[in-house]
Amino acid sequence: MISDGANKSTDFLNPVRGMILLVVVHMILAGWFAFITPYRQSGALFGQKAPTGGPAIVQDIGAPDERQHANYISHLMSGEGFPVFDPTDPNLYESYQSHQPPLYYLLATGWAKVTGVSEVESRDSGLKLRFLNVLIGGLTVWGVFCLGKWAFGDDRSALLGAAVAALLPTQAALDGAISNDPLLICLCTWTLAFGALAMREHWCWGLAPRVALLTGLAILTKTTGVALLLALPVMFWLPKQGRPTVAHLGAMAAILAVLVLPWWFRNQSLYGDPLAMGAFNKAFAGSPQASAFIDGLGAPTYWLQWVGWWTARSFIGVFGYMDIWLTNTGGQSGAPGIYLIDLLLLAIGVLGALASWPKQDTVQKNASLLFGLFAGVVLVLFLRFNAQYFQAQARYLMPAIGPIAAVVGFGARRVYKDRPALVPALLVL
Repeated sequence: MISDGANKSTDFLNPVRGMILLVVVHMILAGWFAFITPYRQSGALFGQKAPTGGPAIVQDIGAPDERQHANYISHLMSGEGFPVFDPTDPNLYESYQSHQPPLYYLLATGWAKVTGVSEVESRDSGLKLRFLNVLIGGLTVWGVFCLGKWAFGDDRSALLGAAVAALLPTQAALDGAISNDPLLICLCTWTLAFGALAMREHWCWGLAPRVALLTGLAILTKTTGVALLLALPVMFWLPKQGRPTVAHLGAMAAILAVLVLPWWFRNQSLYGDPLAMGAFNKAFAGSPQASAFIDGLGAPTYWLQWVGWWTARSFIGVFGYMDIWLTNTGGQSGAPGIYLIDLLLLAIGVLGALASWPKQDTVQKNASLLFGLFAGVVLVLFLRFNAQYFQAQARYLMPAIGPIAAVVGFGARRVYKDRPALVPALLVL
């Protein structure tokens, strides 16, 4: 059974009440971002210059790619079926997300009908569509809590992990925009949570189909979901007892095939590629090329300063088109002190988890290995992407926010024990 953790008066909140509070707080933060972020509005970028030397003027200064995600939803709302990506489309700016898998857009189309949205042009319609992800974000925070609880057997450390995910500005901003990222993050988090539960107890007919279903849905949300296919064998192999049976594995394979193969066959027919990666690369053809940065700056500067430091700060919070910093000054460096403090807090948690490795039980070690593998796969995909295009945006790493936050929470509990000192510090995020 899962331990309830130390039930001491020094703990800052009852875990269940605390989890509910964090879900509510996160939804409030995401809703706030939904209200303050411009929608389908042109304007000037702080950090990019026009050829004339003045600020670059763009068609949409809101959340990255939000306009194109909304256009995909609009296409479905019109009854024209799924869009097909066409790199020769003269209006490619409006349609470059057309290669994406369909699940989020189908869900958003249904949400549009429920909320009375008939078009995507107006700000009122945009707000209604954004609030779907506000709800999904609340489910993600809940999932992070369950992930930490089932992986490490401690409600208090699970609550600290959920606090990381709930209070992180980048996560709140993502959950306040129209995008398929929040659904992917939510599905990855819950897949790993149920996988951790299966490793703690045993694989059974209540968990095996659930993990397969969530994995398939994640792949149908965004291609990054295929990272879960590499995590599944680890979930199966690590437990010495209670591993899935052949029947379990067969049922899981069948569920995945039924969910994923029809869409992959469609992509193969349309693009000659089941994952539509060729279409994806064509959609990014106009993005800054990594080779140009490496040739001009050198590989160490590109990877450490541009990709590394920029991504680290955006993991905490850099908004818009990577040019609105936490201090909102418009400067290129933002407020390094704030980012360093927050990154140090996260690093303390990770180091605390690593230091506790000799004292971890088998289930905790298995969960740590699973989380490390999944986060590593997501990181490799991110680095591979930045080897071709400069896209130092931590939102591409957020499918791993569940494992990252759970490990930080577990390690922080080892460092701070029953003292609630870390909680006010997390509010700096």
